[in-house]
Amino acid sequence: MAGMKSAVELAMEKLGKLQAKDASTPLTDEQRQEIAALRQQYEAKIAEKEIMLQADIRRLVQRHPPHEAVAAAKELQEKFQDTKKAFQQELEEKIAAVRNRA
Repeated sequence: MAGMKSAVELAMEKLGKLQAKDASTPLTDEQRQEIAALRQQYEAKIAEKEIMLQADIRRLVQRHPPHEAVAAAKELQEKFQDTKKAFQQELEEKIAAVRNRA
């Protein structure tokens, strides 16, 4: 099994190829502006979800016993992290699409 690569190794190879491609293709001003707008949009989405998470945690603490609130808060935080990762992946895909346009 010496020929098998771990997921990390495969991801690093893919990232290296993407970075090499990105470095060889200069972006137009329009692409830069579009990428900046996408980043702002996704930062706002993530910030909104984080604010909602904090409000939900506050409500939990106020309405439930501490041991229940802690468990539920942890679950909410994990869900937020999953949502954040999904947003980041979606952003990277959109950025890649902008970069690949000619």
